[in-house]
Amino acid sequence: MDEREKRLAQNEALFREVNERVQVIAAGHGDDDHVYEFYCECANADCTLHVAATTATYEAVRAHPSRFLVFPQHALPDIENVVERTDDWWVIQKTGDAGSLVARLDPRRRV
Repeated sequence: MDEREKRLAQNEALFREVNERVQVIAAGHGDDDHVYEFYCECANADCTLHVAATTATYEAVRAHPSRFLVFPQHALPDIENVVERTDDWWVIQKTGDAGSLVARLDPRRRV
């Protein structure tokens, strides 16, 4: 994995950590069907877009440590795959060494 790919994967992992805090607040409301504004978890460190999704959707993405919730068109096909598309959000998956890195950085799997 080159330095660019590592930096981009770390950016995504950082946005994921922020969304983990959003999820904690949302879970306190106890409604999996309510739509919340999550931060786009794309690799662009300057991205300020939000992704409207339910907590159930977010949890489904988070069930895989190498997947991220992003705004449509915010995937980088040279370093990740789009595994799901809707009008409101896409789910991307990191692969290879970058996938291993983001899995290690997953706050839900750290020891």
